[in-house]
Amino acid sequence: MTARKRREPRPRPETRCVCGYPLEHYWRHCPSCGRAQRWGDTQHVTGAECYRCGWIVSDSHSYCPWCRADIYEEGHSSETPLKAPKGFKMDARCDWGCGGGVQYPMPYCPWCSREQTWNEDDRFEGDCPHCGRGVDDWMNVCPWCGNDATGRDLIQPALRRVRRLLVASRISDWGYRVQLRPGISGVDPRWPKIVEIEQRYVIDKGSDEVPWSMMVGLITHELGHSFLYHHWTWTRSHRFRRTFGEVNKAYRGMDDTWVYFQRRRVAIAPKNHVTSYAARHPQEDFAETFRFYVTRRGRLRELFAEFGQKRKGVVVYEKFLALHDYVRSLRGWG
Repeated sequence: MTARKRREPRPRPETRCVCGYPLEHYWRHCPSCGRAQRWGDTQHVTGAECYRCGWIVSDSHSYCPWCRADIYEEGHSSETPLKAPKGFKMDARCDWGCGGGVQYPMPYCPWCSREQTWNEDDRFEGDCPHCGRGVDDWMNVCPWCGNDATGRDLIQPALRRVRRLLVASRISDWGYRVQLRPGISGVDPRWPKIVEIEQRYVIDKGSDEVPWSMMVGLITHELGHSFLYHHWTWTRSHRFRRTFGEVNKAYRGMDDTWVYFQRRRVAIAPKNHVTSYAARHPQEDFAETFRFYVTRRGRLRELFAEFGQKRKGVVVYEKFLALHDYVRSLRGWG
């Protein structure tokens, strides 16, 4: 008996935005250009589209699973919830127990119209600070709500200040990308240009309530980590090791003492570090040194005068001189 030849699955056509960016099915917006998308029945699978939003639906649906419009038609719509009508599959059952099946990423149940939630932890790298749906670090626009996927629009006053300080310090942009994310603030050494800022400082607060001076200090501190990871070969030099120590072990600091990032003046103690937070680890030592260097616009004379008043150790002067000379070398000053 001849074995039946296994049929290969039919390849799914790739869908692209008019800007040329590849899209996943049922994304509401292009994550590159932000253009709103419309997912109609272009393949003539169900023969039905919602009268309100124009997206593909099934004749068996009672409600549009994309915009919640009532599309019930007597004689066509199913009187009982179905698992997967033609053109759709069941990825889960309705959250509210109506018995119907829903396909990812339907925001509403097509049988009872109630709002659905999806666990997207395995699908995306983070959450949109505007709508809470899944987004990836490379996305400029949230594919679900169409807002800034990074959340940078919520911290523009701090970002503008930080950019001006970097320019004044003559530190060139190394391609860093700041974004609001839940969890803790930090930089993963595997992706050194991605700077994550804890979004709880901004979400659900008015612009008058956000501690902008703290936010500037926090962003600058985390940029110090990003700068160091981006120029990691520098950490192997004799001068860096002599001043900051060994930083070759992976490390991610917790920002549970974020109040230190609001400090504008150099702390009196400890003697050999600019702040007590800097004494936690050589990487934190560099990040704090970077923060004070940038917020002082690279003006060593002002820093050194303050160090003298606080009776700082010689090694603190050496740390700022090492950073200053390295920044100058990157700009080709010799």
